Amino acid sequence: VERLHRMYQRTARECYECKELKDVLTQINSAEFSDKDGGMPHGTMYNPHDSCTAEMIGHQATNLLSDLSLYNIANDVSFPNEEAIVNEAVWNLREAITWIGLMERMEESVEGFKEVFPWLADNLNGAAISMEHELIKRGDDINADTSFGLPEGFIDESSCLLRHREVDRYTCGTKDIDEETLKLIEGLNMRDLAVYRAAAERFELQQEVLKEYRESLHLQE
Repeated sequence: VERLHRMYQRTARECYECKELKDVLTQINSAEFSDKDGGMPHGTMYNPHDSCTAEMIGHQATNLLSDLSLYNIANDVSFPNEEAIVNEAVWNLREAITWIGLMERMEESVEGFKEVFPWLADNLNGAAISMEHELIKRGDDINADTSFGLPEGFIDESSCLLRHREVDRYTCGTKDIDEETLKLIEGLNMRDLAVYRAAAERFELQQEVLKEYRESLHLQE
């Protein structure tokens, strides 16, 4: 819901001429919405390459598809292939993606990414030293290179501070979501709700893995 609302706010003027979100969703659901180039859907099928409509129709699940035939029909608002789309999206989420985050748990997500992908750490020199110490404790031979994993003489002066900022993107149209709009969003995004449940389950498993990893570091000290 939050993702869709943010996308709508960001493109409310360009895509939707500042129409209320509930009116946009009602038109899309009825296959009566014209895209930003003035094109209408073929029957109940919207152009998969038109972001104005695609963002409103289960787009997170659609982005997880690798089967082009499913991707090309994912914007059919009669939803004849939802089970296949959800199954592939969830499979790819679980099997083809290394690590995920959740927007509503942003701080935990960012910290997890920093630990799993050291090149996203706040400071690369500090991350390299920490990784070197960990590998030495484990018995790996890395020749005690203090610039381990980085070019010789490299000093990270800029750092990579992954900070989350709340930005008010409202320009026109709908600012707050009411119950009627919420139901319309859910109706067009049932596949995203299914994928979100799988993502939340995956996220909790990741947190368990991180907990065990952190505990193992303390045991090695």
